Amino acid sequence: MKKKIAAIVIFIFVLVFPMVSWPMLFPLDKTEINENRPPKKFPSFSNSFISEFDEFFTDHVPFRNNYIKAYSAFEVWLNGLYAKILDKLNVPYYVSKNNVLFGKEDWLFFLGDNSLSYYQGTNLPTEEELASFVEKAEKVNNYFVSQGKEFKIFIAPNKDQIYFEFLPNGISVKNSTKRIDMIVDYFQKHSNVEVIYPKQQLIASKENCQLYYKCDTHWNHAGGYYGTLPLLDALNIQRGEVIMEKIPYSSGDMLNMIAGNPVEDLDFNVNYRPEFSADIKFSNEQYYCTSTNPNGKNLFLLGDSFRHSMVPILSKEFTKSVFNTRNSFAAGALYETEFAQADTIIFECVERYEQYMFGANEVFDTFIKLYNL
Repeated sequence: MKKKIAAIVIFIFVLVFPMVSWPMLFPLDKTEINENRPPKKFPSFSNSFISEFDEFFTDHVPFRNNYIKAYSAFEVWLNGLYAKILDKLNVPYYVSKNNVLFGKEDWLFFLGDNSLSYYQGTNLPTEEELASFVEKAEKVNNYFVSQGKEFKIFIAPNKDQIYFEFLPNGISVKNSTKRIDMIVDYFQKHSNVEVIYPKQQLIASKENCQLYYKCDTHWNHAGGYYGTLPLLDALNIQRGEVIMEKIPYSSGDMLNMIAGNPVEDLDFNVNYRPEFSADIKFSNEQYYCTSTNPNGKNLFLLGDSFRHSMVPILSKEFTKSVFNTRNSFAAGALYETEFAQADTIIFECVERYEQYMFGANEVFDTFIKLYNL
């Protein structure tokens, strides 16, 4: 009888303790994780109160973030052990979680946005697609030329195209011809619109320093510098002097995706053209830059998050420059003043986002519709 009573007491304690202790323990939980969403707020009283309160309570359980961090660390360790065993056995493998691919030596790679198909060469464009891309780009380019402006398309390579040596053994190239290579080649043969895709230049430059973050989807500031150099060449801008200083880095968007612990990584302070200074203002994902470069030229770049590491270089090559987001343009922010004032216009995207540039109702289509081209 006593054993039954003890079991009942323990059972009730397990059920009640979290609720009773919550107000006391919650303030002690200082660990933070980034889940790309805000924690659930205390719900208002309604028909869905119970289910919403359950979500709220789950998000605020004391030491929840510690549990997630600990489990993630254990999972990473287990994946590493698994990988070492399969490496010894020469068995092809790969491990992924939440669109994150675990690579070698702490490198992580992104699987979202159909990224892997760009590396493996399994999403090659048709002749019809390529022709439509050129047709759209020609319409936009002809409009800018008629306004006395220069236009370029810039595509930043996915990380796995540059640091393929850190991909797991189970990821292999299916076709040596890649989608963006075909797009660039087609433009070279059938259009006077220039597409800059600095894959080979970055592969060569990675011998000098690390160009992408280990645990982030983006290039670091050194990658932004070396990646932008071919764009400067395409614009007939003579390259300036650069001073780069190593700085430690330990974060990354993919670490957030797996609630991973910080990894020792590397970034750079890039001081390009130190003879000029640039006043860079950033607000609402937009950069407004004024430099002491006296050439009087204006730049407008419409792109994605890879543009961030291009700003310190391009802002020094123009007296005024504006960097805005492709997403906001496609959503209705027209930037008519920025287009009108610029001497040079660049449409930029990372490789895995090229469909948001060339695809239906995306950047090119939006511009063509806006200007009735």
